[in-house]
Amino acid sequence: MIHAPATLRRLTIALDGRAGMWRFGRETGPDPAQALVGRTPDEAARLAPLVFNLCGAAHGFAAATALGLPAAADGAAMARETVRDHALAMLHTWPQALGEAPDRAALGLLARPGRPEDFAAALVGEGADLSSFSRAELDSWLREATTPTARLLAHMRREVDPAEGRAGLPELTAQDVAAALDPARTPGAEGLRETSALGRVAHTPLVSALLAGEGPSLFVRLLARLVDCLAALKPASAVPTYDLPAGFGIAPAARGLLGHGVRLEAGRVAAYRILSPSAWNLAPGGLLERAFAALTPDPTARRLAPLLVSAINPCVPVTLSYAEEAAHA
Repeated sequence: MIHAPATLRRLTIALDGRAGMWRFGRETGPDPAQALVGRTPDEAARLAPLVFNLCGAAHGFAAATALGLPAAADGAAMARETVRDHALAMLHTWPQALGEAPDRAALGLLARPGRPEDFAAALVGEGADLSSFSRAELDSWLREATTPTARLLAHMRREVDPAEGRAGLPELTAQDVAAALDPARTPGAEGLRETSALGRVAHTPLVSALLAGEGPSLFVRLLARLVDCLAALKPASAVPTYDLPAGFGIAPAARGLLGHGVRLEAGRVAAYRILSPSAWNLAPGGLLERAFAALTPDPTARRLAPLLVSAINPCVPVTLSYAEEAAHA
């Protein structure tokens, strides 16, 4: 069992120039899941996606399952959450990190949903089936770079050493989530794990080949977000279901596996815990810290650090600090 992630409210990452390392500060606060305690199952199920509206459809499904209510996953709504989450990163956060303008044309398509294939074309060009590319086809696509997203990835491929920010952990499973939510289990017994878009698309021909060749590099993690976004634009397939004990619910959220655990007494919620993907990815000694340990603390870090944060995609705000004072703190 690990600490409820809702208590982590903000993460600060500061470059300590003197020590040549990154330092992490965690700001904690009240657990929002406690707003569900004392409610009836129906009340808690209605409230959960409102309290946790970042991935409301995923939270709604996980909550209903944990509360023992009939739960029909809204695959289309969960796909929209995934597309929006990835698209805002690719079209705004990534260009900003590299000193480029946001892709306003594609952002406009995102704001005015139309045909999914039009938005896909704005990201990768007409007819590009990125997930099935070979490495040679990827190289050709990057050379042509017909879209702003392709040009950004081409720049990353050309300029950034694959070793920068490269880190990985075993992929989180539904069994890991259930074990971590179980109060009868020894805290931390499931060990460090990661959960992200990369895990969802690691089986695709392109991402599988890249992982075999260079591991979970920053480029591969960024590309995985694009591949996952393109997959979410396609007609919704069945949402995965999990064989779980009563009181547990799991959903595939945009950022990774999301877990809800509940204990009911006399028809009301007596205890409620939520494990977001960041409970794993931002854990002390976990994926984010390991990735930053592999990021050289030199002047290029100012542009790579925001991309590394985006590649791992935390559920809480992250503040990056490069101030000279950080070296003397």
